[in-house]
Amino acid sequence: MKKEKMDNMFFQDNNQRFYVKLEKSVYEKLLHYCLISYPKETGGILIGNYSQNLSTANIMQTSEPPQKSIHKRNFFKRSSNGLKSIFDDAWKNGQYYLGEWHYHPDASAKPSSLDINQMIAFSKDENLKCPEPILMIIGGVGISREIFISVFTENSYIVLNHIEVDYIDN
Repeated sequence: MKKEKMDNMFFQDNNQRFYVKLEKSVYEKLLHYCLISYPKETGGILIGNYSQNLSTANIMQTSEPPQKSIHKRNFFKRSSNGLKSIFDDAWKNGQYYLGEWHYHPDASAKPSSLDINQMIAFSKDENLKCPEPILMIIGGVGISREIFISVFTENSYIVLNHIEVDYIDN
């Protein structure tokens, strides 16, 4: 098998049950949304697909913060304004809702209790058809950035660690 250097980021949990691949272009777009929102929180949705063996969630798109979302220094509430058309377009391309992202300016990327409770509620929401949604939080101070990715189940969440890989077969 040929080894290739990839610019995408990969994350996995300690038990190697969950893998997430974040496309470089998506990460760059997220950083742009964070920059223009600073010093307020912002966020949106994550869209993508799963590998054939369902072991890896591939984050391939993100939404910009929907209009009518609430942005505060230490609070963000995403609206659903305009998301239906995004979901419809994604579905046509074999992509789905994978979860949420948001930005903690000048703070840790770890989820707050409000973040955790919201994502657990999303995992139970049958309308989302996503029993294990991903939460990606971008945090950090100044030019330093950190990414915290976790996968939520009905009653808990699993933290994923960034991993360095040359090649991933999914």
